[in-house]
Amino acid sequence: MTEKSETPKILDELSKSNASKATSRSTRKQQTARRRIAVVTIILLPIIAGVLFLAYQQISLQSKLAEVEFENQRLNQSLATQSTQLDQIEQAQLIAPEPIEFDDSSMRELESVLSAEIDILTAQLADIQATQMSTNSATDRAWKILEAQYLVGIANQKLTLEGDVVTAISQLEIADQALVDSASSSVFAVRQAIASDLQKLRNIEVLDREGIYLRLDNLLAEMENIDLLNSMRTEFENRRNTESQPLQLGSDANSVFDSSLEFLGSIFVWREWEETPEAMLAPGQDDLIKQNLRLMLEQAQLALLMRDNSLYQQAMAKSQAWFQRYAITDSVQGQALTTELNQLRSLDIDPLLPALSQSLSLINQLAASER
Repeated sequence: MTEKSETPKILDELSKSNASKATSRSTRKQQTARRRIAVVTIILLPIIAGVLFLAYQQISLQSKLAEVEFENQRLNQSLATQSTQLDQIEQAQLIAPEPIEFDDSSMRELESVLSAEIDILTAQLADIQATQMSTNSATDRAWKILEAQYLVGIANQKLTLEGDVVTAISQLEIADQALVDSASSSVFAVRQAIASDLQKLRNIEVLDREGIYLRLDNLLAEMENIDLLNSMRTEFENRRNTESQPLQLGSDANSVFDSSLEFLGSIFVWREWEETPEAMLAPGQDDLIKQNLRLMLEQAQLALLMRDNSLYQQAMAKSQAWFQRYAITDSVQGQALTTELNQLRSLDIDPLLPALSQSLSLINQLAASER
């Protein structure tokens, strides 16, 4: 009995569950359909908007095209009107105008007067141009002569104050060219004097002061390694070692006397000098001798820079004398240094240069005449 009473309950529950499942399935289908509709709507909206935009563009293009066609028609009508007017003007020009008689005597008279005035003005303009050209040529000539005067003065200063022969030649050549460019007929004497001075300067052998300075500097370095004479003590010891012999005393008086004379002769040597004896240095005097030689050569360098030939010759003479007195001149180094000292002493570091007085005087007179 109990089993029969529970069966309806079970059936009710099954029916409820089936009904709920069917409801849930229908709900899901509806949600899916809604989602699909939303997606389609989202996709179609841009397409619809694009179609509407294209339709708007087409409508605006059609309106603009209509305006262009209207403007074209208007222009065609205007062109037709203008062509008609041109035809009328051409036909009017083809008709020969009626001759008009008038008196042109006054015009011819006025034309002759104007022609005469133009000729007068042309002649005056030619005179003004000629005057201006002559004035300009005179000014250019004066400037060129003044330029030549300045250049000759610079050449004289370079030659007198610095002994720069190369620059003086260059300045004189430029001055001569300036005189040529002046096209003046009064520059012959000045150019002749400049040519004479140029020839004198070109015959002068240019002194290489830098080379002489470097040679003196090389001598200063060589003086550190020169061989000097031996000191007096060393010379005495060498002679004593080479000349001394053991003393042997005999038994008789004559042998004792002879031995004494021989002993004294080994100490005191009497002979006649054939030439001036070489000086023997005291101990520690080597550095002093070399220092004095360096000072003399440096004095010669200073005299070279000052262009003082007298001081240069004195310094070189002292250097040569000290070297001959205290240095060993028989060696290869000594002979080479002696030759170099002799050559440097024979140089004239301030040779007599020609004066440009004639060129200066003539160019000054020419410049004064042009003012």
